[in-house]
Amino acid sequence: MADNQSPATRSLQHVLESAVPLSQSLIWRLQSDYYAQRGLKAWTEDLVPSYITNNPFIAEIYAGIVAGFLDDCLRDGGSPISPENPLQILELGAGTGKFAYLFLRKFVPLLSQRNLAPQNVRYSITDCSEELLAYWRRNPYLGEFANLGVLEFKLLRAGGEGLSPAKSSRAPLVVIANYVFDSLPQDAFVIKDGQISEALVTTSVRSGPGSAVSLSDVQLSFTNAPVPPQRYADPVWRRILEEYLRHLAAPTLFFPSAALGLMQQLSETSGGPMLLLAADKGFAHEEELALTQGPPALEFHGAGRCFSTMVNFDAISRYFAATGGLALVPPKHFTNLNICAFIARKPQDEFPQTRKIYSQALEEFGPDDLFTVMSWVNAYLDNVSVPQALSLLRLTRWDTTAFLRLFPVIAPKLRNVSAERHDLRDAVLRVWENRYPVDPADNTLAFHCGAVLLELRFYIEAAAMLKASEQLLGRTAATSYNLGLCALGLEDRVAALAHMTEACRRDPAFEPARRSRERLEHEIEPGAQNTAF
Repeated sequence: MADNQSPATRSLQHVLESAVPLSQSLIWRLQSDYYAQRGLKAWTEDLVPSYITNNPFIAEIYAGIVAGFLDDCLRDGGSPISPENPLQILELGAGTGKFAYLFLRKFVPLLSQRNLAPQNVRYSITDCSEELLAYWRRNPYLGEFANLGVLEFKLLRAGGEGLSPAKSSRAPLVVIANYVFDSLPQDAFVIKDGQISEALVTTSVRSGPGSAVSLSDVQLSFTNAPVPPQRYADPVWRRILEEYLRHLAAPTLFFPSAALGLMQQLSETSGGPMLLLAADKGFAHEEELALTQGPPALEFHGAGRCFSTMVNFDAISRYFAATGGLALVPPKHFTNLNICAFIARKPQDEFPQTRKIYSQALEEFGPDDLFTVMSWVNAYLDNVSVPQALSLLRLTRWDTTAFLRLFPVIAPKLRNVSAERHDLRDAVLRVWENRYPVDPADNTLAFHCGAVLLELRFYIEAAAMLKASEQLLGRTAATSYNLGLCALGLEDRVAALAHMTEACRRDPAFEPARRSRERLEHEIEPGAQNTAF
């Protein structure tokens, strides 16, 4: 964490490293260790942010851009893709795996439109945690695509071991990096009075030498030092720093050294063109960099056990441009989320379809716009009408999180719905198709979908959802009662009585179930009762 302690307190601390380049600091290893050890719990328990890049809206945008990239590659005379020479998609830091699932659900139909089988794609999701790989392998949603031979899982070790595609492949490569570059090693530089200095970090901890250290224990402080002429071996990297020195007055800059090194490695080993899609908080325009001053800012998450930085997308753009590639950045000046596309290519390749689809997706209404709108709507949820809720669900491309937020608002209004009844049914079914439970609380989706369909009198679909809820969460009085109402709607009073009896058994104080059971017992002849359900 940032250093805000008094000199007396600092004197009691043990210095772990003194005045080292930020990219070489031990904090990156501590961060990698944290993710490797916590695995899925980083998102389900420590609440590391992930929603903004794990939803159907952004998955649809990515699928369209990748499809456009594939069209360009095939049209420009590239090597035809096949199951033996597939389009390679490499997702870095895939975390829960939710994005991969949502992306493939959007992308596979686009392949079908091009008369391409799913097996023409090889999607590799990677992360640094063995526990995450085990979770992916047993995940039934990812298994749908793994069983098709489309999806595979790889361990991403420190230093990028195992990331490079096979050198013999001439197929295009797509690299997806959502909220990854903000957690990769970066350097920091300070420009002031026409000079550039490097911000070197000193890391200390209050525990004694040899004690186990986590990121929540450390204190960071920075000192500025002159930058040697050959600070980076790559002349392009040095040139980028020189350009910043000429153009900017007094900023503090992050320099994405690890991200650039990784992209350089992948581009050199890939036999075909490469598309990098990166979504992260950061700066895509030079003028935004001028606003960052003071010590390098690290934002901590998960009770201080991990952190992130702003990403200098402008530096990545300059690198790709200097090496003959293309850089596509959003014209809007967002810092919460920028989706950028970078292409390593042959000089004659222009990628018009990729450019067109990217521009259409990002110049008009992008994921950051959606996140902004939904954050604003949260303050007015109580006043949202059913038609407005449907509009929001369409806007989010039938997002499960949006549906769960809207459910308590629309549920009391469903009995008065008439014109929107079928639209709501379709909305619920489309939301259900996007399910990818990560946290156990996500499994409540089935019950809520069933409750909406029941209220709308779509009894068959409602019963199917409620039975799915029983499989996921076990039987409850509420689920049994609602299944009883479905049976009543289908005029199956024997099944309805069985469900109501089960609801009463699970909660004897559940008055609606008790009244329904008593009424059904009087209506049904004793010999006709059947408690099997």
